[in-house]
Amino acid sequence: MAKEKVKFVTRTTDGLYRYNRRVPDDCQKALRKKLWNLSLGRDYDAAVQRASALRRDHDALIARLRNPDTAREEAREQVAARASARIAELERRGAPAAVDGEEGTVEGTLGAMWQRLPAIMQDARGDAREYARLVMVQTFAFGDNSRAEGSGASTVPPPTDPVERMQYDAYRAMLAQRLAELAPMPDQGAPEMRVSALMNRYIKVQALRPNTARSYRQMVKSLIANCGGDHPLPHYNRDRLRQHRDRLEASPDISIQSVEKHFAPLKALWRWAADEYDELADLQFPRVRLSKRDTTVEDARWQAFSDAEMKTVWQALNEAWGPKSASRMAPGRRQAFLMAIRVLLYTGLRPAEVFRLTAEDVENGILTIRRTKTTPRKLPISEHIADFPTFLENGGFEDERKSGTIAVTLSDNFRKVIRAAGLSNDRHVLYSLKDTLVDRLQRQPGMNDDIIRGIIGHVVGQGKLRHYKTPFGETAHGRAAMKKALDAITYW
Repeated sequence: MAKEKVKFVTRTTDGLYRYNRRVPDDCQKALRKKLWNLSLGRDYDAAVQRASALRRDHDALIARLRNPDTAREEAREQVAARASARIAELERRGAPAAVDGEEGTVEGTLGAMWQRLPAIMQDARGDAREYARLVMVQTFAFGDNSRAEGSGASTVPPPTDPVERMQYDAYRAMLAQRLAELAPMPDQGAPEMRVSALMNRYIKVQALRPNTARSYRQMVKSLIANCGGDHPLPHYNRDRLRQHRDRLEASPDISIQSVEKHFAPLKALWRWAADEYDELADLQFPRVRLSKRDTTVEDARWQAFSDAEMKTVWQALNEAWGPKSASRMAPGRRQAFLMAIRVLLYTGLRPAEVFRLTAEDVENGILTIRRTKTTPRKLPISEHIADFPTFLENGGFEDERKSGTIAVTLSDNFRKVIRAAGLSNDRHVLYSLKDTLVDRLQRQPGMNDDIIRGIIGHVVGQGKLRHYKTPFGETAHGRAAMKKALDAITYW
């Protein structure tokens, strides 16, 4: 029998009941919190009883804070209670004494503790309680209780002097790194509210394409690896995201542009979560400055082949994969690869999209590209690949599709062939064929971006006109213009 739903009581996937209640906006300043999120145990009846008691206590507290006659006194009691709890916690954990010259207040002790971090860390080395001591320092010197049991972290603000703030951030990062060495952070929070689970839900709600979804999940895995675990979004504060940025930038396999791509889906996830979940309504993505691109888009992109280079490429490919080739590659695959190259040059498709095409995708000289990373579209078949429908009817790429990495295999073999032919520019690769197609289209008199976008499938740049314009490949005049442009291209 399903249990009756009780106000403010939720049950996590691992069977733990929790009391979740948003603190009213007008009470948050006095209480220094936005949400009551308390464990109620695993017994339902006991959880309901405790939740009922908490609800009565919190209702009374809210009423006192809203009553002009009692609000000021209640706010003072809340401050006193927090100070007492912090002092008790400091004493329990053996906090260092105040620095000479301080008055011994809680704020004085906490405000100066971070300055003695190197000495504290050195003294703690080799101590059996090193981890516990450093967690205490992290909690009270830096206000980070992610490794501490319960709450009670310092609310003393960081220094405002620019030089001191740089030192403060460096000490905090140094401490976090040492703690990660001693004990990697375990996953925290309700499983359904952790960053990996939220990203999976975001992917589903946004109906992202498989390749995009795979990329986003990989970026979240990097975040989890660099920040010590799979946690709710508020855990990933500015310092942790800076650490994530720094570790990405330190990787020799990741460019500055790729770091930007790692952060873009995270920012989108944060915005979506703030709209989707009431308890995250105030969530904002921390301000993390990313390094500027070290190259422009034009500098970083693949380069088109010139007329002479394209003739060299095609001659080299025919010598390597043609019927008279001495290659150990199976004749059927060599033929498929040569056809794939021609299709790439007259469609602008990605290699993986070419190998997914079947005879069912061709009708009346029109190629329908359904399985694509960008926008599904219709494309007229150029006279230069008029034999492509027959190729598909005779089996096409059926054998090649048995390999899940056939596009990579084509790319690798293409690179080997053109390098052996003397084309040593490292920005000349298989994807350069799309750049080459666009270059040849741009050369034609009267060419416009609608025709180019219609062929290669990009919608970026059309803005709100997308709400009114019929896709170019869906109109007769559009397909005619695209076919005329494609037929006018000659490569060799």
